[in-house]
Amino acid sequence: MRFTEVVMSCWLITLFGVVLLLAGSIVLIWNEGRTIRILLSLDEALNDAITVSAESPYEKQFEGRLIHLNGALSTGEPLTEPDYNIQVQAVKLKRRVQMYQWVEESVENRFGESVATVETADRSYFYTREWRDELVDSRGFYLRSEYHNPTAFPIESTVHLSEHVHVGHYELGEVAKERFKTFQEVTSDTRPEDPSVRLHAGLYYHCNDIWNPEIGDVRIQFAYAGLEGSYVTVVGKLLNGKIVPYESTHSRKVLLLEPGEHNLSEIFRFEHHQQRLATWGIRFIGWVLLFFSAICCTTIMQHLVREHRFLRIFFPDANFSLSTNIMTSLSVALVIVSVAWIVHRPWLGGGLLFAAVSPFLYCARSIMGGYQRMD
Repeated sequence: MRFTEVVMSCWLITLFGVVLLLAGSIVLIWNEGRTIRILLSLDEALNDAITVSAESPYEKQFEGRLIHLNGALSTGEPLTEPDYNIQVQAVKLKRRVQMYQWVEESVENRFGESVATVETADRSYFYTREWRDELVDSRGFYLRSEYHNPTAFPIESTVHLSEHVHVGHYELGEVAKERFKTFQEVTSDTRPEDPSVRLHAGLYYHCNDIWNPEIGDVRIQFAYAGLEGSYVTVVGKLLNGKIVPYESTHSRKVLLLEPGEHNLSEIFRFEHHQQRLATWGIRFIGWVLLFFSAICCTTIMQHLVREHRFLRIFFPDANFSLSTNIMTSLSVALVIVSVAWIVHRPWLGGGLLFAAVSPFLYCARSIMGGYQRMD
């Protein structure tokens, strides 16, 4: 069979494989470029950073410098929700609102099954009531007249942010305050003054009966992040008395914030660890795309290997089994990664490139050795 005939017989799946190849390559190239810029920026920041004492008064000589400090949080005025008698000294106070709503689900009809409230020719629909954070639009329901949700939340979810947050004598900028994302539930036994609001298990219910809520009833949960007095470690640029992100020469912003007291090298080591996890996660996604690309292009590759003796030296498994596709996709991924790193870290890039070609060199060596023994 000619190559053109093979292509015509599987052009659609091959085209999809080429799209996956391009997508996987783009993901890996973008990820490695991002990682290199981040690592270079972190190295630059580590070299430029100086450690200051949070308890020492603000000094002009540190203005514009990248500083590292640790100390206890001070938030000034408390964050409040007066309607619920909530008051907390923290960087953030989050109000999470849920509304009791109708939720529609559907399943395809199968012979002998009947699991829904209403059935059509090809689908069955059933309706349940649930607490939801987002508005469920009932206008798209199959039975719109019988199952109707409110069109808006009577109370909106929100996050209150403390206006002034200090670590010692140094104030955190807006970006630094946004880094507090680990929330703890507010627990209070103080009931709100409004008798229509009921408190149960830390939740504030706007309903007549918490055990039998009606559609449109809401419940509210409060949580805080960055409790006053807790210790944090910050690395950022001091600008006009506030700690803001540091812009590196590699066009990346660096601002580190971790709970607890850490020295300069420790907090950068934590950041390297987080970036490493993110990098390997994206690398895995890129490799998966390349792997499925190899599967889609199996027919084309089988034909090329069978028709060209030179390719058979590197691909002894002409049927392209699962192991061959895994090896091929891994090698392509390693080649892409090595090209990105070879300029910045030649030894690492060269090692990755050798690892990429080593399976094919091993196959070629085995086959050539077999030819020599036969001669």
